[in-house]
Order: sequence, then C-alpha cells, then structure tokens
Amino acid sequence: MSGRTPEGVRLAEHQQRRRVALLRQQIYAQPDPSASPQLMQALMDAEEALHRLEQEYPGEEPSEGRGVLLDTADKGEKPGGILLGADTTGVDVQVLIRQSHIPTGIVHLLNADERPLVTFSITYTGDEYVRLRLESFVEGYSARVIDTVELSSDVCIEINQLPTFFPDFIQPLTEMTRATLHIRIDDLDGATEQQSTFPVWLLPRTSAYLGVTDPSTGEWIDLTRMLAAWVTPNAPAVMKLVRIAADAHPEGHIVGYQVDAEGIEAQVKAIYDALKAEDIVYVNSVLSFGATEGEYTQRVRLPRESIENRSANCLDGTVLMASVLEAASLNPGIVLVPGHAFLAWETQDGNGQWDFLETTMIGSHDFEAAHEAGRRMAERQRAQAERLDKPGHFRLLSLPTLRTRDGIIPME
Repeated sequence: MSGRTPEGVRLAEHQQRRRVALLRQQIYAQPDPSASPQLMQALMDAEEALHRLEQEYPGEEPSEGRGVLLDTADKGEKPGGILLGADTTGVDVQVLIRQSHIPTGIVHLLNADERPLVTFSITYTGDEYVRLRLESFVEGYSARVIDTVELSSDVCIEINQLPTFFPDFIQPLTEMTRATLHIRIDDLDGATEQQSTFPVWLLPRTSAYLGVTDPSTGEWIDLTRMLAAWVTPNAPAVMKLVRIAADAHPEGHIVGYQVDAEGIEAQVKAIYDALKAEDIVYVNSVLSFGATEGEYTQRVRLPRESIENRSANCLDGTVLMASVLEAASLNPGIVLVPGHAFLAWETQDGNGQWDFLETTMIGSHDFEAAHEAGRRMAERQRAQAERLDKPGHFRLLSLPTLRTRDGIIPME
C-alpha cells in the first residue's frame, strides 16, 4: 500500500483512466492502429499503471437497498396503495430492478432466469397459505408477464420476470428513451392489491450492448456475446458481396473449408477486396468496453447500413466482414480489446486456430497490410492480457460457438 487515502487513490485512478482513454483515442484514430509502436507501448505502460492503482484500494460494496423498487417490509414511507405487509396479510414482497437499462436490440435473446428485468422476493408468515398473482410490463412496449404462486406458511420464494417486447414498437427506437415499468401484485383470495409504476430507460435498438449493470447487486452484466446478433449473413446486401468476392477470387468461386489454410486465406482476401471496392470509409469511434463506469454501450450499424452509408467504425467493419465470412461458410470471430475491435477467422473448420485482420484498413490499405496489422494487434493484446491477468484485454468471440452454444441468431 502507498499510504495514500482512498480518496487520493480514487483521484489518481480517475486521472490515469483519462490518460489511458486519450492514448486509445490517439491509437485507434489511425486506420492502422498497429503502425505506432511507441504509442502502443505508452498505452500498455499506462494500462499497467492503471491496473496497479485499481489493485491498491478495493472498490466499495453495493449499498444496502440498491435496486429496490418496493419493499413492503420497509416501515418507512411506501408508494401509494401498498396494502401488503406482514402486519396485515402475512405477506412481505420486495421487488428488485435487475437491468439498469433495457437493451431493446437484443432483449428478445435474453431469458428471465439469467437476465430478468424484475425479481419478486416473497415471504409468507401467515397460518395457512396464500395465492398471489404477480405481473410486470413496460407500458407501450411489451406484453404482460404473469406468474401465479401459492405459498404455505414460513415459505420464501423468488420469481424472475422479463416481459416480451413488441418488435414493431421497439423498431423506431434510435435514441435512449424513458418508459414506464408497471408492477402489480394481487392476493387471489382477498382484496389485497398493490400496483406501482417506475421509470426505466430503453436503450436504442441501433446500439450494440457491451454490458449493463444489475442495480440490485452492482454486478456488471457482460453482453458482449450478443454482438453475434449484429452479424447477419443472410442479408441480401451481404449475399451480394459474397458473389462479388467469388468473381474476384482467382478460382472464380468461394468454397468455404473445402480447401487448405492457404486457400482459406485467399477467400478472406477476396472478401476483403470486395469490401474495398465498395469504398467504405473508416470512421473513428473508440469502443467503451472496459472504460469508466456508465460507458456500457457502443453504437453499431447493421452490415446493410454500413454498406448503404459507405462508412464504418472498427466494430461496424468487423461485424460487416464477419457477416460476409459467415455467409461464405467460414467461421469468423470478433476480437474485442479495450477501445477497439477487429476480425478473426478460424484457419480450418473447428481446429481452434485463428488468424486476424484489421478491418479499419479496408479503405486505405491492401489485404496483406491489414492482415499483418491484425496479427500484430492480436499478439500485443494477448501478451497484455496475460501480463495484467485481465482476460478482457483480449476477448475472441467465436461466431460458431455463439450460434450453437448460446443460441444467438442474427437480428435480421
């Protein structure tokens, strides 16, 4: 320990985090982020210094009561209409909000057991039994989810709920939007009823979600695997690029893994050249993965939107090229490092060996340069992840794994 106060450590950590963010911006503003070894070394040194500061003073535990929407056991002021409570009915109910923001673009891929929106914690202390009807929904955006439970004396249960959101109603959401969460609790054998409303945030459908927080625990909910939903191999614009790549290939066709590793690389090159012919311009946008608290999302275009607009940030370009590779029956991967994303592909089907490509160079460099830059970036970031013992400094998301194990399907 340095002997500094916790406040001093936190201030130093904040300042160092800003230095790291500035270096990332300088590096990833370049089409070839690997082209400045001095800057890259400065970034790695700054990240190590930040890591030491983070270890110097542990973070605070979440405060009691965080994320509580209502608690009938609370003897203080309650929202209007609360009739439940151990004193009158033998029933105590606590309702927790479990997502700080609702990721509308991929909420249909979440499930209530792992990623609920609300959790009802119910305790019955009466003499016989009680039957309750629990309901939640987001007004104007979701269906109602309803559970009916029967509890005997001295039983405590938890019920997780995640409403089904209406696709047509969340489709227009391109900015963060305020909405109203409704909670209702009915005693089916009596007159007891509780109905309350709470404000919630809906994240725009057009954003990728690197994570949200669980307000009840302060836990970071990692949603980076959901990026697979933005990889859309069946989109007509993507399939068109596969045909263009086939025409550009020396053999005149794309055959997936029916060839050796050299043949696979030739197909990736043909796809790269097809995208290069689309005149897509790189737009700098540093990812917020691993950044300061509160920066949990990253705006990302669907592949068809990147093609239409002829521009892409690092994540746009990676998702776009991954879509074309998957459409060509190759196995792509998305590599995430702090502040950046780039492409990977499996050198042979299922062999677990990956090669890399820097997609930000599509508009400015040939395939060979982008290939070498991707390899350098992967080597450096893997070494940094091991040095700091931080897996988040190099994360390779395998699309085949995300499709088969996690069931994440394209959003269109």
